[in-house]
Amino acid sequence: MTTVEELPHEPLHLPSLAQGLPPVPSPELDPYLDAAAACFARHGISRTSVPDIARELGISRTTVYRQVGTVEQAARLLLARELHRLLAQLPKALQGAGGPETITRLVATVAVFARDHPVLAKVVADEPELIGPFLVAELPELVSRVSTITIPLLERAMGAGLIHRRDPGVLAELLVRTTISLALAPPSTGVEAYLEETLLPVLTA
Repeated sequence: MTTVEELPHEPLHLPSLAQGLPPVPSPELDPYLDAAAACFARHGISRTSVPDIARELGISRTTVYRQVGTVEQAARLLLARELHRLLAQLPKALQGAGGPETITRLVATVAVFARDHPVLAKVVADEPELIGPFLVAELPELVSRVSTITIPLLERAMGAGLIHRRDPGVLAELLVRTTISLALAPPSTGVEAYLEETLLPVLTA
């Protein structure tokens, strides 16, 4: 069985995914983003203000505005940082995986990371009104963008014999939609068991 370490050019090391992400924020912004995350997890995004973030840091709101902008801008910067942190964790999470299990573990790792993130957990629990507009207005673009980034990864995995050869565009969209669904509404059977029953047969030759 082919493993991640044995694949040519490390197709699942995922360096190409970073190219499709927003730029990683400067480490100098970490205190501001940590404070924003704490406020979001405590109050919710819609109920957090720049003065809340400033109080969390013990600084003036003018400084917060100057460094990270509005609450919405701070949330976007936080999202970018967390996505890059997730990407950095993936090689270790995939270590030792082989064959189609590599993809199912990838999906599970991303879904669990998102599901367990305190900010998303707060939004799902207390601010579902934020999710509806996102699903209607931004989900199609998100699915399209992430699928486009994922297609070359899947093509290389198929070429290496890691997974069954299928239409990479359709498979990429399936993976993105499945990951988002698992993050927002985890299955009662558990993520890994669910993927073993649903996604693994699709990936297996």
